[in-house]
Amino acid sequence: MVNYFNMDGTESTNFQKEISGMMHGFGDNPNPNAATVVLVENIVQQQLKFMIQEANQNCIARGGRAITNYDIIFLMRKNIKKLKRLHDYQLKLDQIDKKCILNIGTSAESMITGLMEDEKDPTIRKRRTHIDCIKEFDEYDEVSQIKFDSIDYTRKVRAAKITESMTFEKYEAYHKARCASFRSGYGIGKGFVKLERWLNPVKEFKITQAALEVLCFVAYETVAEIVDGVFLVRQDAKKKSGDPFSKFEGGHFCNPVSLNNAVYIKSGYEGVPAITVAEVREVLRRYYTPRVGMNGLFYRNMSLDLPIRYLAF
Repeated sequence: MVNYFNMDGTESTNFQKEISGMMHGFGDNPNPNAATVVLVENIVQQQLKFMIQEANQNCIARGGRAITNYDIIFLMRKNIKKLKRLHDYQLKLDQIDKKCILNIGTSAESMITGLMEDEKDPTIRKRRTHIDCIKEFDEYDEVSQIKFDSIDYTRKVRAAKITESMTFEKYEAYHKARCASFRSGYGIGKGFVKLERWLNPVKEFKITQAALEVLCFVAYETVAEIVDGVFLVRQDAKKKSGDPFSKFEGGHFCNPVSLNNAVYIKSGYEGVPAITVAEVREVLRRYYTPRVGMNGLFYRNMSLDLPIRYLAF
């Protein structure tokens, strides 16, 4: 096994294998373009490092000693849809953690007893969960009013269309790709060693496990937004002059909830062309010039003079 090292002597860490699986899971070709995967990895890493730096400034301003989930969620507080997705993500993680504790058996009885005693002790501060942070920022209780996750619906419909005519072997590989993430394990306090080594190799910042959990979610959403954006670019490429419905030709599925979130995938069309570097760069160009149009992913209600904008929110 060959180990690669950075210029500062630290061991190099990458998520290219995981990102390749994620891109396939979101609708890319089963064999994603290697150069595109490297580009997407660089984009995600750069976005998260900027996010950590900005969160650290917020941490210092509030007098904190370490970057917490509060500091990361503060950056995404204006995107209600993504707060809702993080809220649901927290609920799913809680279910997984409960199952992990139950699977430990009698050896965990002392640990569980200790946790229960800590909860009764008023001098011990309770850890602020992602949902607690979301409720604090959501002054008008908008998150709880969202009953339909259009982002999740669009991605699931795309996945359903791709897998309609798949063989069992291909579906098994596709399911494995859908399970890929930036988290290398599940359970209490597990799965973020590689992520932290990737984002904070020299331990420049002190980041809590809860903050890493949110960063894991944001990284996953960033990859998803890039792939979603590529399909919107391909959809626009189908347009014909004078025919506004030409981009929907050829049996391509369109989300009935909103034409802006059309899913550019044929029924059972698993062999989509691999996403190219040029398409990813076009997504970035459109995203960072939001006033060019007002369609779907590429219109953002935000000021153009902001120094950094994040793809995930």
